[in-house]
Amino acid sequence: MTEQPVAELLWAPDPERLADTRIADFARFVSARHGVDVAAYEDLWEWSVADLAAFWQAVWDYFEIKSDVDPGPALTSAEMPGAQWFPQARMNYVDEVFKRGRAGSAAILDLAEGRDAAALDWAELRRQVAALAHTLRENGVGPGDCVAGYLPNIPEAVIAFLATASIGATWAACGQDYSAPAAVDRLGQLGPVVLVTADGYRYGGKDRAQLAAVEELRASLPRLRLTVVVPRLGGPTPERAIAWADATAGEHELTTERVGFDHPLWVVFSSGTTGLPKGIVHGHGGVVLEHLKATVLQSDLGQDDVFFWFTSPSWMMWNFQVAGL
Repeated sequence: MTEQPVAELLWAPDPERLADTRIADFARFVSARHGVDVAAYEDLWEWSVADLAAFWQAVWDYFEIKSDVDPGPALTSAEMPGAQWFPQARMNYVDEVFKRGRAGSAAILDLAEGRDAAALDWAELRRQVAALAHTLRENGVGPGDCVAGYLPNIPEAVIAFLATASIGATWAACGQDYSAPAAVDRLGQLGPVVLVTADGYRYGGKDRAQLAAVEELRASLPRLRLTVVVPRLGGPTPERAIAWADATAGEHELTTERVGFDHPLWVVFSSGTTGLPKGIVHGHGGVVLEHLKATVLQSDLGQDDVFFWFTSPSWMMWNFQVAGL
């Protein structure tokens, strides 16, 4: 066999830059807390897969995850399926989002075709999430219920997800680039009681009106008791629906439902290439830990960074984009 040449290394960060990364800080934390030498990335990786319970406990401790009670041991049963993590934890994904916000700074930057750039600061994000959560509760929505989104990738989609998660309900969404039947194939499996949608979106220089698709979708979701419509194109609110502005009006305290580590946070779907799309349930605790690991330790995101990912709510990378918060 002919020996393959080794490619020339084009760039490497200097030692000072490496030492200033969050993953280097995490490695120092692990060494101090667990007494293991993981200064080199390879050593940290090896430890993370050799001692799963210790690694994820270190992630929990490093990020100071909030639980109302002692969450218990990180891993009580490693058997698959059915592994049990942090069995006594009582938490909520939304608490972990807002405890990292900075007063006076932007939480979401809204850039869309045909619209002026806008910024939603942390205070207004919290106000709208609390107000929409209040509206959902007033309509009897709570743990065990599903809230569905049929929306473009807009700030209102993030707000609707956070409001849903805050009350312990489960979120699932499709982008409006999906037809109504494609959305029904996914969302119809979950029996949502609320639909958050938009009258359309602008793409490629054209307005894409979606209210006809929304009506088709609503007709296929028999358990719906509330529809909230975002007026992206400025049209009237359909009958038997309420406008986004009304659903997010007023000042309300943001109170979160404390749920178990594996309590359903959202359902994402497979592609549907081999039959109906298959729903995949992710829990509050697992997503909190994975999102913090992926954004902070692996992507080195910090409070002064802007995170952009071009995506649609139809794709699980939309969920990862939300992790930027």
